Amino acid sequence: METLPQISMSNKSLHIEWIAFFIGILMLAIMNPTTDSASLCLFERMGFTFCLGDGLGHSIAYLFRGDLKASINANFMGPIAVIVLVARILFIWKTIYINYKTEELGTKYV
Repeated sequence: METLPQISMSNKSLHIEWIAFFIGILMLAIMNPTTDSASLCLFERMGFTFCLGDGLGHSIAYLFRGDLKASINANFMGPIAVIVLVARILFIWKTIYINYKTEELGTKYV
């Protein structure tokens, strides 16, 4: 009888990471970028007038609507953040797949 490969603790943390990134990107993609909502910026809550992340969520929302100019105007880091997060998700998926295949082959032929 063949046994299923064990999921290591590192694989579990990788699953949590890609799921959190994916849900975050999805929520920003469905957000309405034209509405103003309460700021989550810690610096603004402390009284500073400038926050590095100002407009990042709006930028990502505009990007998913295909409006690159509005996205860059909202925050120039928005498109870069999406590229980095999507690349990280793909890297995690690749790592999980390779680990699964390695464990599968290791248990099958040992």
